[in-house]
Amino acid sequence: MINILLSRYDISKRWCLKDFKKYIKKGDRVAVVAFSFREGEISSGEEWDGFYGENGVLSTAIEKSFKHYGIHRDDIEYIDYFRDSPSVAKGKIEKADIIYFPGGAAEKIMARVIEFGLYDVIEEHSGVVIGFGAGAQVQLASYHISGGNRNNFCYSLGFRFAEGFDVELNYERDEAQNHHIRQVVTERGLPVYAIGEEGAVVLDNGIMSVIGDVSCFRKREAAG
Repeated sequence: MINILLSRYDISKRWCLKDFKKYIKKGDRVAVVAFSFREGEISSGEEWDGFYGENGVLSTAIEKSFKHYGIHRDDIEYIDYFRDSPSVAKGKIEKADIIYFPGGAAEKIMARVIEFGLYDVIEEHSGVVIGFGAGAQVQLASYHISGGNRNNFCYSLGFRFAEGFDVELNYERDEAQNHHIRQVVTERGLPVYAIGEEGAVVLDNGIMSVIGDVSCFRKREAAG
């Protein structure tokens, strides 16, 4: 199994393209678990289409990125929260080589996955899992949510693809982020991988590597 954790969606950039081509192959089938939206953003199938339907804002960006790997629109299916039944959603995941989690709200991803009864089928996936933002967080058995605010901090549970570390996403080395890193390192004793906009953490059958702008903070090195 391959897990790719990112801050940003665009996997077609020079900093990652060569490395990711080891894992993402021409003609791979992709299931986009489009569950990360908040109700204030999307509250109907019609609004969902504006993001993930044909020529949607996010679907167009996702498909443009995958095109650099020889994966085209016909290879990509989106799980539609408003129209797909649990059995249809399960079928899309089961036939996918790549499961893709967009960014947004991690807690919404997990709640809707559980609502659809998809937790086990996703955990049983043996191919590639890619996620950016919230889609990176939920690949961890436990992760922190901060929302960029010192007072908005909690721990939450994701899939058991990876454990023993946490991530700070969209890392810009600001004081609020450093505060959260120190908090995780101190409270949980875990290393925190701070992933910049051009950075990724990759787990290849449990073996970790980092690509691009990634900093690791451990207990003695917690950001000051």
